[in-house]
Amino acid sequence: MFRIIMAIQPIPIPISCVRTLLPFVDLLIEVGAPVDAWLTRHRLPYQLYEDPEGFIPTRSYWDFVSFAANKEGIEDLGLRVGHDRTYDALSVRVLARSYSAPTLYTGLREFARCVRGEYSGMKVRLSEAPNDSVHLKLCKSFELGTPGFVQTEWLGLIALVKVVQLFTGPTWQPDEITLKSDSEILPLASALYPDVRFRTRQPESYISFPKDLLSTRPWRGGSKIAESLEHSDQGCVPREPPEDFPDSLQRILVSYLRDGYPSVDFAAEIAGMSRRTLQRRLGRAGLSYSELVDRARFDIATRLLSQTDATSLEIAFETGYEDPSHFARMFRRLSGCSPREYRRRQAIQ
Repeated sequence: MFRIIMAIQPIPIPISCVRTLLPFVDLLIEVGAPVDAWLTRHRLPYQLYEDPEGFIPTRSYWDFVSFAANKEGIEDLGLRVGHDRTYDALSVRVLARSYSAPTLYTGLREFARCVRGEYSGMKVRLSEAPNDSVHLKLCKSFELGTPGFVQTEWLGLIALVKVVQLFTGPTWQPDEITLKSDSEILPLASALYPDVRFRTRQPESYISFPKDLLSTRPWRGGSKIAESLEHSDQGCVPREPPEDFPDSLQRILVSYLRDGYPSVDFAAEIAGMSRRTLQRRLGRAGLSYSELVDRARFDIATRLLSQTDATSLEIAFETGYEDPSHFARMFRRLSGCSPREYRRRQAIQ
């Protein structure tokens, strides 16, 4: 008898693009909330606006949103952000690729593919339903009862409505919106979407609309978002979701390096596990924690050297070094050349 031994790859940490959190932060700043203290409390990067395309742990993001909504008494925080600021939360690469599709059907398929690279804990699925309708489903990595679930469920469902409106126009409303959440329907939801039938305590979260709408072409009605997407770079490449545990942790650490070297204990905390578990999972991939941090630093450095005019001092700061000479030694050790030589080679390619 043969035994088949399979190497189990550690599951990636659910991560979210910083951009998806910024609309919440903006709204909370507007109402006078102590946002900086709350970001620190939830182990989120202090300098979020420095790199909106970076990544943060989804669990920390959800905890922050739940805590802020409760502290400020904003029960409809997720709904407000979804209705007023969805297009700010979604990157141009996702919106542009969806909007450039010939029909709503292909646009939604493109959106479902691209959004995983911005928010790895969310999947979007389209399925047929009775009475010639379809369900556009929101599937999330954390289940009902997780702090932040209610707020982010509203955010996600209204975001789906906003994506469909790129093809149907901004006044369109779905026939139905169902939520897993067991709370009462928010008064603001009924006011903003008077033609929609809402249902809570359902096994799935989705919006429902007629199947024949899938053949709709992009709406060219002159809204600001439509005009901006028409002139955006339609060829921008969408980001792929993290492949494994080291990849997801590395993407997170990039967002924290400006604050200095993130200790292994800090990394374990934001990853939601013990130090030993984190080191064991990295070890399965043949990596130590210090090697992973070096890899994150090197990725930042090569991007800045090839795409910007940033000085070595600026790049050292971006990668968490106080001394540029320490940065230069790390870079030479990993690349075999100095930062200056690397930039020169990139310029002549």
